[in-house]
Amino acid sequence: MANSNLNLIAIDDTRFMFAPNLSGDPTKSKFGAKTRTCTIVIPDKHQVNDLRDKGVEVFETSPREDDDPDDFVPTYFVRATLSYRNKYGELLKYLPDVYLVNADEEAVPMDEETVGTIDNIRVTAIHVVLNAAPKKDKDGYTLYIKTMYVEQDFESDPYINRFKRYRGRREE
Repeated sequence: MANSNLNLIAIDDTRFMFAPNLSGDPTKSKFGAKTRTCTIVIPDKHQVNDLRDKGVEVFETSPREDDDPDDFVPTYFVRATLSYRNKYGELLKYLPDVYLVNADEEAVPMDEETVGTIDNIRVTAIHVVLNAAPKKDKDGYTLYIKTMYVEQDFESDPYINRFKRYRGRREE
């Protein structure tokens, strides 16, 4: 991965480990950072090993005091950043593609202003392509979201089917 300019990592059918902060709201950050970030679960142990072999920092959960250490299965995850602007505040040449998959299974594009919506919804699955950029000052990589599809949870919404049929009438 270190010799390539573009190092893409695809992770399908996964989820966020913790609540995302794609809005970059400093009040949602433990350290008051304005960085748009999220933690993404790596569900495949082979992919975890492959990423670690290539120098990507993969985190894992530890057992709690009341967990049986023999039965404990760790969850592996990475931290990813969503960037629309460079360090000077200028819009990036290549913007990330983030989509919210709605109840009609349409992928609705999100932009810098609307992507924060994802912070406040229930999500059933995400599918993401990350760009692993080498860190300038030290070993390792910073993972940036290149493309992400976020499937909103409609299973727990008892009204979705009822109001779904009215949506078409409003558009006529």
